[in-house]
Amino acid sequence: MIVFIYGTTAEAIKLAPIARRLDARGIPYEHWVTQQHTDALRVAMPQLGFRAPDRVIADGWRGKPLKTPLQMVGWMFDVGIWTLRNLRSIRKSLPRNSVVIVHGDTVTTVLGTFIGRLAGAPVAHVEAGLRSGDWRHPFPEELDRRIVGRLAQIHYAPAEEAAANLAGRANVVMTHGNTVVDAVRDAAAGRIVVADEEYGLVLLHRFEFISNPQLVRDTLVALDQESPLPMKVVVDSYSRDTMERTIASFGLQKFSIMAKQEHSEFVDTLRAAAFIVTDSGGVQEEAAVFGLPTLVHRMATERSEGIGTTAMLSLWDLNRVREFLRSTDAHRGSKTADPRSPSDIVVDDLVDRGLAQPA
Repeated sequence: MIVFIYGTTAEAIKLAPIARRLDARGIPYEHWVTQQHTDALRVAMPQLGFRAPDRVIADGWRGKPLKTPLQMVGWMFDVGIWTLRNLRSIRKSLPRNSVVIVHGDTVTTVLGTFIGRLAGAPVAHVEAGLRSGDWRHPFPEELDRRIVGRLAQIHYAPAEEAAANLAGRANVVMTHGNTVVDAVRDAAAGRIVVADEEYGLVLLHRFEFISNPQLVRDTLVALDQESPLPMKVVVDSYSRDTMERTIASFGLQKFSIMAKQEHSEFVDTLRAAAFIVTDSGGVQEEAAVFGLPTLVHRMATERSEGIGTTAMLSLWDLNRVREFLRSTDAHRGSKTADPRSPSDIVVDDLVDRGLAQPA
């Protein structure tokens, strides 16, 4: 039995292409959710083709999105209590040759890995081996990856560099890209995008950014001063208050707030943008598929997609932010994604290992 354990919308988006390919081959699976994201994940799952979860491990902070470190600790405690209460039944109910699949670099990735190991099932890590080289950036994601890299038994690495970071570990499989490439291709297939006006797209939501008020203020002011175009700011439940408050406090005029969209709609919004400013590694990868000018607003990135061509790393340096905004056309490029399907490679490998069998 294949068991996906995930808790955020980004994880769901990147695991859904694997699930769709399992469905196409008649291979059964279960998905267990931690609800690290609550409302947004509940909306996203059916849109991505997931049925109702087979197990709900936790539900955010008392059913609400996690907004503070204390709430995160409380949610982690709930996950731990659930695991202790259900571990015996999980061990009894999981068939032989089961595998737990986790994705990426979230706290759920770590917790899901522990659940799989405690249940006696091998853990497969999709998007394995990425490293920024600095445990502080991005935080805590870099630490999450290093922990899972030591505990998982199967590693699906998206690139040669990621595979090299896992040297010495068994069962490292190169997927020639992240599964988000398939998510974007699936969403964009047959869709034509025509924008009514030119705009830039801003997606800044990571903890290390939102928790730094001075950085938020300086970044938004610089964007407002230098951007040649109006900008759409995509917010979630965690970033909305900070972004709206900062924009209003400083009277910034070029921003309009946009709530998170269903993934196929978001891909349309992304494709139509003149440039992207983001601290999301996933969006960095999605933008690279279309050759879009992208400012990766982070101190370090574990991904190479677009860097040096269509993408520029800001290092949180406002001069680099201004430089990017003054020369966005210089970063426009062609589509860069490998034509192979990372999700097909994962499914083929699971079949070869005897971990994925038609019902």
